[in-house]
Amino acid sequence: MSCFSALPIFKAFGGAPLGAFGASRAVMDLISQHKVFHGGTYNTNRISMAAGLATFREVLTRETYAHVDKLSKKLTEGYRKIVAKSGLQAYVASAGVNGALMLYPKEIRNYRDWTTIDVDLWRQYWFAMVNRGVLAQPYWWDEQWTISVQHTEADIDKHLAAFEDVAPGLAKAQHERGAAAVSSAGH
Repeated sequence: MSCFSALPIFKAFGGAPLGAFGASRAVMDLISQHKVFHGGTYNTNRISMAAGLATFREVLTRETYAHVDKLSKKLTEGYRKIVAKSGLQAYVASAGVNGALMLYPKEIRNYRDWTTIDVDLWRQYWFAMVNRGVLAQPYWWDEQWTISVQHTEADIDKHLAAFEDVAPGLAKAQHERGAAAVSSAGH
């Protein structure tokens, strides 16, 4: 019997491990018909299964999806207003509960656009936000924020207040860098 490949998926619900994999019906039938043995440490972990079911039945409800959608829209629109008000050359990209401040003057269209990020300016943004008690996103410029079911309106308000405080300094630094680049190009 030849080996088969399957896509393994490992997830932890509140620290309880769970393993799963998927394959074609033909491959899975070999296991269900006991022609091929499959065993594993995380198979049918009762705690993980209970946590997963509770997550889907009691946490990720229509109401909580509506809640995180509302918070995500508030954060995204708040960022857009602050960007416009501060004169920062940037835009906000968002999809569902994820979003990011993109420190570019126009929308990124390809890899070459992506490589021109001003990493130093992004670091200023990240550390300035952290110094105000807001972890806007994981550390690095190609990450994004994620709104969870545990976030509140107060969390979004705190995030936006921190960004409103940070944005003018970012715009100033961005302007100074642009002027320096134009000046050095002329010599």
